[in-house]
Amino acid sequence: MRRKNKNTLNAAAEKKDLGIFLELGNIGAGHAATSLSEILQQQVEIDIPRIGTIPSNMLPKFYQSHNMPATAVYIHLMGKLECHFLFIFELPELKEITTLMTRSITQKECESSMESSAIEELGNILIGSFLTAISNFTGLNLISTPPMLIGAPFDSIINEFMVKLASASGDALVFDTCFKRAGGYYAPTQLMIFPSHELRELLIRKSNEIVEVGKSDNIELFCAENLSTETDRVTKPQKTSK
Repeated sequence: MRRKNKNTLNAAAEKKDLGIFLELGNIGAGHAATSLSEILQQQVEIDIPRIGTIPSNMLPKFYQSHNMPATAVYIHLMGKLECHFLFIFELPELKEITTLMTRSITQKECESSMESSAIEELGNILIGSFLTAISNFTGLNLISTPPMLIGAPFDSIINEFMVKLASASGDALVFDTCFKRAGGYYAPTQLMIFPSHELRELLIRKSNEIVEVGKSDNIELFCAENLSTETDRVTKPQKTSK
């Protein structure tokens, strides 16, 4: 009998474990969309078309955004179940999101101070909703730091962030996230989560104790291990026509 390749088995296990993070991500996105819709007094949708694991040192290579100006919101979950959250917007998406959050008619109306405030608020809502989903699922009271805004090229944000990851599991959980509203606004962003071994194992154990977590056929689960620029370049979500 032909034995399955060890890497194949590991990848299958990784994708199975991603189910719980996908479920928590969908719950968090739903709560965040509801909060944003109430704040902005208009319908806002948050889609997660893809979730996967990527070795932390491979993130810049995977996203191919080396010198792209970007802004990130950073939040740190403290305590034994430590976790780092990084919510990254590249410049075009930053303008779209700021226009959405400030309810401006055009991007030119948004001042720099408005941008910073709007992005911090959005990051706090989305990551806070994800933390609430984790808290409800585990029954634990989670304490996080206030959001911190970081502005730098994409690679610089990731590289400087690596020094904070001594307690992380080594792989980043990446949620490709898209914000939509009426009028054609469509802004793809990346939510990167770096959980400690303890948090990751707790969530997987909890999910196994309850029920098997299903996944939507419309969401891609992926595990990126050995990346090459030529063959593994990510295809970013394309904006819909306005």
